[in-house]
Amino acid sequence: MRRALYFFSFCLSVSVTSYSLAEENTLRSEFSQAELTIGSMRYADAQATLKKFADYPLQPYLEFERLKQHLTADQRIADFLQQYKNSPMDWPLRKEWLLSLAKRKQTQLFLANYHGSADAELECYQLRFELAQPNADKAEIWPKVTKLWTVGKSQPKACDALFTVWRDAGQQTPEIVWQRLRLAAEGGDASLIRYLKTLLPKEQQYLADMYRQTRYNPSAIARAKFFTLKKPQERDILAYGLKRLIWRDADKAIATWQKFINDPYFTAAQRVDVQRQFAIALANRGDERASDWFKQLPAELLDNTLAQWQVGSLLLELDWPKVQATIEAFPADLAANNRWQYWLARAYEQQAMPEKANEIFQQLALQRHFYGFMAAAKLGLPPSLAHAPVTVSDTEIQQLKKHPAVRRAQEWLALKRNTEARREWNYLQNNATEQQKLVSAKLAHQLQWYDRAIFSLADVGYWDDIELRFPLAYQDEINLGATKAKVDSGWAMAIARRESSFMADARSPVGAQGLMQLMPATAKEVAKKAVSVTQLNDPILNIDYGTDYLNYLLQRNDGNLLMATAAYNAGYSRVKQWIPKDYALPADIWIETIPYRETREYVKAVMAYYQIYNIRLNANNDVFEPLLTMQIGVIVD
Repeated sequence: MRRALYFFSFCLSVSVTSYSLAEENTLRSEFSQAELTIGSMRYADAQATLKKFADYPLQPYLEFERLKQHLTADQRIADFLQQYKNSPMDWPLRKEWLLSLAKRKQTQLFLANYHGSADAELECYQLRFELAQPNADKAEIWPKVTKLWTVGKSQPKACDALFTVWRDAGQQTPEIVWQRLRLAAEGGDASLIRYLKTLLPKEQQYLADMYRQTRYNPSAIARAKFFTLKKPQERDILAYGLKRLIWRDADKAIATWQKFINDPYFTAAQRVDVQRQFAIALANRGDERASDWFKQLPAELLDNTLAQWQVGSLLLELDWPKVQATIEAFPADLAANNRWQYWLARAYEQQAMPEKANEIFQQLALQRHFYGFMAAAKLGLPPSLAHAPVTVSDTEIQQLKKHPAVRRAQEWLALKRNTEARREWNYLQNNATEQQKLVSAKLAHQLQWYDRAIFSLADVGYWDDIELRFPLAYQDEINLGATKAKVDSGWAMAIARRESSFMADARSPVGAQGLMQLMPATAKEVAKKAVSVTQLNDPILNIDYGTDYLNYLLQRNDGNLLMATAAYNAGYSRVKQWIPKDYALPADIWIETIPYRETREYVKAVMAYYQIYNIRLNANNDVFEPLLTMQIGVIVD
């Protein structure tokens, strides 16, 4: 309650100066120029500039830029960081200042202003300074240093002196070196292996060579004399190699497993870990041996991932009695999952138990998700949106508009500085109650800042306001692009919603850009010319290229919307490999057994979103009805 009172009282305490449109544009232009120059201004000129922008929402950023260039102004920086604690300006300035303090050996000031972080360089400085204190508690400090050292990558040079003191104190043991070697070899920086080899006792150094070979060539573990079995650590390498080899050569992996099945040093935990990976990998390939590996796993290990592949392998075999028996044997909390309830109902349906099947379908049909829409289609019922709008007052909205973070965010948006605007909004979210987050979602929607509205609702787990979660964003542009490309606008909108949540400048880790998350190479292929990142961040161009690409995929997949949707995520050539060559699968089974989890969940989400948008756009067709009879693959008469 105290946080809530602070949040809104702070809003009300802020005076808001009104400017004409011309004054706003002038201020923004002058701010952008001052932002570039204030760091190099004389002190008096900088103070005059700060005074000039006293009522402008982004004035603190000018002071922020000034202080970044004057890191020895310790008291002013400390005061600024206190005033804007946890804001987007806090960490960038604090980090640079702390590094400056460390290099100037301002130990006490550093320790007073560093409160911990994930930054290894600062962590190392902190521990170095703590060790230098007269009454340093080394018993508490050494484990922290060990944790910093035991990672699968190189640490900053600032850590070298700390690690030397730690090593000289006898803290670097062969066991700790081995832990780090494992992390480096199994997905970390493999270039560290050669260095870590030198830190092992001579009789263990051959293990580093074995790990390195296994990292680059898992088949090495199948060689007749690869394992000498002189050291128990070889079983770590064996387990790692088996888990990788099963995905490349299942027969060779299983044969290698059989060679070591009775090895007493191959621990129970290692065996179960390998068996789990074998079961998943074999099920992923549709290998009939998968069921035997699932049977070997302890029941307590069963989770959604294992259940997915266990049931999936049975679905591919159309073994409905086993599907039923398997799901009914699940723990109650797992069996209650919508996914498994749907497939249990399907198993009943296929075994001529319509009453039991329909009882489950009726429950699912009340819900708004892929399985609920499938169930509704099966029963011939209209899909349920279960819409429940958030409840916020106009007073709450008006109060929130006055919050400094909101005002700063809006100014950044006006300057087309979306990243800075989102940082301010995230800061607002991090310091708000659940009700305030709902208010911020409503305000963001009013501002047509749709992605922030969607993420604000997700932050509190409020899923039932359909208008906020599935806005009719860029409706005219998507309708126009879809019409020109001859694809359904509801489908295009569902793709954009899933891809970017309507964030026009969204960028994925692999480089996909904009509303419909197009790779530059894909856009170039569609446009028949080079397309820049700036162009892809233009909503109209992105929609044009995205809808054209949807049309292309639809044609390549013979008009099959499911396969085209999967191809939008995973690529046409990969989806083509997933199409059965000598038989056909019901559409729901094909979706459930897509080998890639990301694509599997993507297709379900897009189809559900498509259904929602069809309802919101007043379209008459039921997206899920055609899926009831659709077959994926080669239909044999």
